[in-house]
Order: sequence, then structure tokens, then C-alpha cells
Amino acid sequence: MTDYSCMSDTELLENNFADSGKTAELISRYMKTVFSAVDKYSALADREELVSDGMQALLSAIQTYEKEKGDFPSYLFVCIDNKLKNTARRSLRRKSRISQAEQNELEEIADTKPTPEEIVIDRENSDALFRNMRTELTALEFRCMCGVMIGFSYDEIAGLLKIDRKSVDNAVMRARTKLRRFYADKR
Repeated sequence: MTDYSCMSDTELLENNFADSGKTAELISRYMKTVFSAVDKYSALADREELVSDGMQALLSAIQTYEKEKGDFPSYLFVCIDNKLKNTARRSLRRKSRISQAEQNELEEIADTKPTPEEIVIDRENSDALFRNMRTELTALEFRCMCGVMIGFSYDEIAGLLKIDRKSVDNAVMRARTKLRRFYADKR
């Protein structure tokens, strides 16, 4: 099994559509970036909707990134930020109570682009989570959890892994239990 954690972003972005392990590694590295951006907009929209759209932006950035667009973290931040701004606007419109003050608040949200130190810390935390998942989970549990983290439904995961939906459900439940126990023991 290839150790993707040792690869650079550039290596992971090359032909990542042919290797789901590369995509999973990029997701684990940048998941914290999504959650940090979601926090910025959480007062304006439903958190679950923001997380979902943020993860979609992460996947889209992984699939559409080109070297000419600059470094990947900057490109990713712009993709996530634009997607979440649109989600917040859509949510505010849906609530039908957009006041001028709320629109101005949306425009005045401070730029919270992560600092280089935050990027390194986020990457280290993501790497640690990914390593712990690899050591604590079976191969099936790991693959199923990666699918869940990407946002696939149990049916989609079952189709990709060529197993039945119930096996996916069981693997995810076992994985969650193992990870809860692992992190509870670490406290």
C-alpha cells in the first residue's frame, strides 16, 4: 500500500483522479481548512450546509487545480471562500429577511486566510488523524470512512467497493467506535 502522507501536494495532485488514495490524502490534509472557513460563515447559514458545500469546494479544487493557477493552498482557499459566500447568500435569501445590514456584514467579513503557521499545524493535525485511522482501522473500515469523509452516500461507497450497503454501514459503525475509543484513551 502506498504511503501518501510522504508525498507533496504537487505529487498528490498529479493524476489524482486515477488514484482515490491521493484524493483521500489531500482531503485529510485540507479538511481543517474547510472547517476554519465554515466557522467564518456559520452565523449566516446552516453549519451542515456550509460543511457540505465546503467539502464540495475542496473536491472541486482538487479536480480542477492547474499549476498555472498558483500554489494549491491559495487556490483552494479562494474556491472554498467563494463557495461559502454563495452558500451564505443563498441561505440569507431563503430566509427572506435580508436587511441591508446583513448584506453589508457579508461583504465586510474579514479575510481569515490561514497563516503559514496555521497551515503547518492543520496539516500536522490532519496527518496525525490520517495515520491514526490507518493504524486503528481495518482496510475496509478505512476505505469506508474515507468515502464518508468525502461525502459519498453508503450506497455510493458500496458501489465503489463492490460490497453491500449493510457492510458499509457496519464498517463505518466499527470505525467510529474504534476512533472514539482511541481518542478517549488519549485524553
